[in-house]
Amino acid sequence: MTSIRRALSISLLSIGLGTGLLTASLAFFAATDEAEELFDAQMAQMARLTGQLAPAGKIDHTQLSNDTTWAPAHPYEKQLSYRIIDAAGNVLIASPSFPEHIDATPVSGYRNLDMDGIRWRLFTLPGPANQRYIQVAQDDHIRRELALKIALTNTLPILVFLPLFGFTIWWLIGRNLLPLVTISREVTTRSSDHLEPLALQQIPDEIDGLVRALNALLARLQQSFERERRFTADAAHELRTPLAALQIHCENLYQDLNTGDSRTSCAQMLTGIAWMNRMVEQLLQLSRLDPQASLPETAPVNLNELCRELISDQIGFAIARHIDLGLDAPEQSLYVRGNAFYLRLMLRNLIDNALRYTPPSGEVTLLLESSEEDVALSVVDSGPGLDAEQKQRVFERFYRQGENGTGSGLGLSIVRLIADLHQASITLLERDDDQSGLVARVTFGKDNTAHKPVI
Repeated sequence: MTSIRRALSISLLSIGLGTGLLTASLAFFAATDEAEELFDAQMAQMARLTGQLAPAGKIDHTQLSNDTTWAPAHPYEKQLSYRIIDAAGNVLIASPSFPEHIDATPVSGYRNLDMDGIRWRLFTLPGPANQRYIQVAQDDHIRRELALKIALTNTLPILVFLPLFGFTIWWLIGRNLLPLVTISREVTTRSSDHLEPLALQQIPDEIDGLVRALNALLARLQQSFERERRFTADAAHELRTPLAALQIHCENLYQDLNTGDSRTSCAQMLTGIAWMNRMVEQLLQLSRLDPQASLPETAPVNLNELCRELISDQIGFAIARHIDLGLDAPEQSLYVRGNAFYLRLMLRNLIDNALRYTPPSGEVTLLLESSEEDVALSVVDSGPGLDAEQKQRVFERFYRQGENGTGSGLGLSIVRLIADLHQASITLLERDDDQSGLVARVTFGKDNTAHKPVI
């Protein structure tokens, strides 16, 4: 069963159609039989009336009508005719439309005769003392035609009712199954952070238990996610202060140490503490981003100015690693509609990731490009690059490139979250100048781009 509505519709329509056709067939045959009985009664009535109106005694043969100018008052009048014959089969009188080739043998009752390809229904009524016989003939074709019309008149309402019946069933099933469709649409369109209970009106009793169970599950999931987010935020926040104090103490210790081995060990401790500080900071960033289903506020953001600002912030780190950090952008400023804080966070993580994995004497370039359809922000480095498998996994949380990676494995996860919030796409590409390295490109569609500020 792939669809309750389809299954119910097919079942009920099949039953209704079968019942309707059976009823129509029975009504058709019953009406046809009744019409035949009615025609036979009509023939008998006409025979008796003709016998009563015919002159008593012997009828002169000169009374036989030979009027060739006779015109029927109705087309069906020629299909019902009569004649009177004597015991020897001689025709005493006949209507102009009575077929002459019908056998005049007086046999009482109803008979079916086939004459020249035409079937006739003949009724013979004996007169007083069997001295004469009144015969009434009717073309069987007209009998069947009239019977068919009468039968169709009786069965036509049933045939007309069947399509209306089918449409009504289909509409009623759809109407009563609408709560199921509404629930399905409500659940499908929800984002992963929208875990509020389903607030639906007029829920049928059959699915009320399902809705209650689903709402209870959503409540448990929401509580679980909230506990996880609170734990992550609280843990990261609580770790910041002791880590900062520990870093200060290590720096002081480093200044007091004189031996090379001790200073080397202390320097390694400082590197580890710096790495932990960075991870804690990124965990805090993730804890803020995860609950977001949409951007809190948007405004036109100048990407040129944003890139220059981030280069100024990261230039010290780039100089310390002997890396050339620069910007390649058009003279005309490029704008995108978004949240400046989140875009700054995204770009800082991209630059920081590129600087950490680019070897000394390398280069990292911020590239801005635009077309009629989109605006692209790329961070191009001269590092070792990524293979196909790494490109698929690098956006996973806590995934670090290589065994000696210095990052926390959260930077690109944050970048993807922010790109999704801006309805932008991020792709990792190889450099097109035959040099090693990686291009991290964020593409903003035309719906949230502009070449000048939007007021």
